[in-house]
Amino acid sequence: MSDGWRWGNAPLPESHLVLIVMGFVLGAVWPLDLGLSSIWLTVLGAALTFFGVVIAVWATHSAGNVMLAGPDRLVTDGPYSRSRHPMYVAWTFVYLGLVLLLDSGWLLMLTPVLAGWIHWETGREEQRLAVEFGAQYDDYRSEVRRYV
Repeated sequence: MSDGWRWGNAPLPESHLVLIVMGFVLGAVWPLDLGLSSIWLTVLGAALTFFGVVIAVWATHSAGNVMLAGPDRLVTDGPYSRSRHPMYVAWTFVYLGLVLLLDSGWLLMLTPVLAGWIHWETGREEQRLAVEFGAQYDDYRSEVRRYV
C-alpha cells in the first residue's frame, strides 16, 4: 500500500527520453514521415499515450514513498503485481503513441534500439534487486512477468 507520492519516480526513463529527443533531432534534420496519418491512427496514438500515462501515474502512486532508484522494500502491489517493470511498460506505450501521433519514421526506426536498451536496463535492475532482496525477489520474479 502506498503511503505518499515520490515525484522522482515519475519522470521518463533515460532510454525513452534519449531516443525521443534523438527522433526529434533526426526528424528536424531529415524528415521521415511514415505517411500513415489517418484519424484512426491518431486516435490509436492518443489512446496509447493516455494508457501509458495512466499506468505511469498508477505505478508512481503504488510505489508511494519508496525510492524506485534505490528501494528499501519491494513494491508488489498495483501494476507491480502484473509487471515487474510497469514504468518501462508505461513509457513504452507513450513512446509508441508518439510514433503514431507524430507520424515519425525516426521514432519507429529507433523502437528496436529502445527495446534492447530497456531489456538491458531491466536486466541490470533485476540483478541488483536479486542481490538486495534475495529469496523475496526470487519469489516475486517467479510470480510476476517482467513486462506484461
